[in-house]
Amino acid sequence: MRTSPARTPNRSSHRIELAAGVTVLLWGLYQSFWNLGAANFNADEPTYLQAGWAYVHGDFSLNREHPPTAKYLFGLAQLIGGEGALPGRVLVASLTVLAGVIIYFWVRREAGWIGALAAAGFWLLLPHGVSSGVRLDRFAVLEPVMVFFAIAGMAAGWRWFRTRSWWWLVVSAVAMALSVTSKVSSVVLLPAILLLPLLEKRWRAALVGGVVFLAVFAAVFVLVYLPLGIRSAITYMIEFQRTHDAQGHPVVVAGEVYAHPPWWANLLFTVDGMGLAAVLVLIAGTVAAFFGGRKQLPLYLGTAVALLWIFYLGVSEIALTHYYYAWVWLFCILAGIGIGVLVARRGDRRITAARRTLAAVLLILAAVCALYTSIRIADERPTGLALVVPALGERGVAHGDILVAGMAPWEYAPYLGGRETTDAAAGSIVAIATEDSPRFPIDPSVAALLATRAGEFDVVQLDGVTLYVLKSAESAD
Repeated sequence: MRTSPARTPNRSSHRIELAAGVTVLLWGLYQSFWNLGAANFNADEPTYLQAGWAYVHGDFSLNREHPPTAKYLFGLAQLIGGEGALPGRVLVASLTVLAGVIIYFWVRREAGWIGALAAAGFWLLLPHGVSSGVRLDRFAVLEPVMVFFAIAGMAAGWRWFRTRSWWWLVVSAVAMALSVTSKVSSVVLLPAILLLPLLEKRWRAALVGGVVFLAVFAAVFVLVYLPLGIRSAITYMIEFQRTHDAQGHPVVVAGEVYAHPPWWANLLFTVDGMGLAAVLVLIAGTVAAFFGGRKQLPLYLGTAVALLWIFYLGVSEIALTHYYYAWVWLFCILAGIGIGVLVARRGDRRITAARRTLAAVLLILAAVCALYTSIRIADERPTGLALVVPALGERGVAHGDILVAGMAPWEYAPYLGGRETTDAAAGSIVAIATEDSPRFPIDPSVAALLATRAGEFDVVQLDGVTLYVLKSAESAD
């Protein structure tokens, strides 16, 4: 039987798409789930897990400075998988992969399968790191949940714009309400969705759509907040965040400690968290996205970036190392669209070849960054303070206080089993754990103790933690 020449390339293209898609998906599953329980806690992770566990047991008094949706989900995950970090991390990893699938099918309609797969791959495989690990979305924290629902809401909003189906607008409103009630900063994305019809000067659709969207959004928002008490919870959150902004939050920017960092701090944290190579890939791809024939989707996404940057770079008085995660997904999608533009056949043959060469270079560079991320994930393990109690146990020092200095409470509280003290005059100190941190200088009383009694301690280096073990405590056990 003779094969039709017209259908053979199409079948071949489908096979290539399927093989590439499966490869990216499997690699993304590895990035999200492999070695998931090994890393130390992220700074706020125990707080959110504890709050989630309390919420599903009827206690809504914890962590009221942030909205509740993500913590509801962390609580449900722990009900299913048992109390602790791993179920919450599995939940976040699952949402991350699902977000990649949404991105693929969203972008495929607009930029072809190569652009869609690049967008999903950039999201699933590039580093999105903080000090606790190479990908923030391997931890049970608020941002990945907020971003998942934002991706779903923005994608559904786009389908409403394309199909004019009001059901998609309802889905978008529900998803965005869940995003905002996971972390409130995503509220700035709402204008990007509500103003979408204006790209085609559909004034009535914008007006009616805005009313429908806001009504559904408000209903979901109220339902989510009901268990906490809407008025008291929102009042507390606003007052807390206002005070937080006024007082500032100490963070190290380019080696200096700031309570109110410069406006560009979050941009620097983007480079620190992703690496310069990955940032260059996303920037180059994003620029290319605006040179394609279809500019409506890049304009939609670009508007969302602008709104987030206005808030994070111009309005917020606080800058933390993980805040950039709120917009990195937008650049992943824009860069994927840019790859689709670069590989498209149009114009002079030599220009087309040059564009495709650039696309190949960007994809190879992205693959190298993804390989680096995978290696880092494989190497994740308990570090620093998580090793202190086991190290003392190996030396027979199972009891006594551990003096801590040069670190925040969240760094040591989950690991020292209540043995920690910050009082250098305590009489039952058997060890001292210190870190070299510009944010938390070592208390002079601890420095004096180490200087005057240096010969009484054995020194053990545990990654960034220096552990001083009292020799007499070792010999006594």
